[in-house]
Amino acid sequence: MAGKRFTVRSRSIRWREGRYKGRRGSSPRPPPKPRPVLDIVIAVGASLIAAFFVLCMAFSLLGAYGTPLYIGYGVMMSLVTGGCLVFGPRDRAGLMIAGGLGVLCVAGTLILYGVRADVHYHPHANERPAATGKRE
Repeated sequence: MAGKRFTVRSRSIRWREGRYKGRRGSSPRPPPKPRPVLDIVIAVGASLIAAFFVLCMAFSLLGAYGTPLYIGYGVMMSLVTGGCLVFGPRDRAGLMIAGGLGVLCVAGTLILYGVRADVHYHPHANERPAATGKRE
């Protein structure tokens, strides 16, 4: 048993307010002022960084499995954009980042599809250097 309590506030008889006397019922803070330029800069930067990492992973898929670059980039960037929409924040900045990822997904896939004939990535087809003195 906890002992006797006051009827008004359900506190113990020995309870005292202490040092934080007037801090119990603080009013909520107003929301921060909107900064659209800063949000745009952050969204563009985050989208470009994500697109760079996805492009690096697409090159890894190209080298390891021979997957065309535009397919690897398009599929992975679609997954990143969908994940940003599903698991990301629903505020304006989160939607701007998802929109930037979507634009980079479509534009990057189309650009990589257009230059697919110029992309040559053969990491294991190197010739032996002449300095080794061995011929096959």
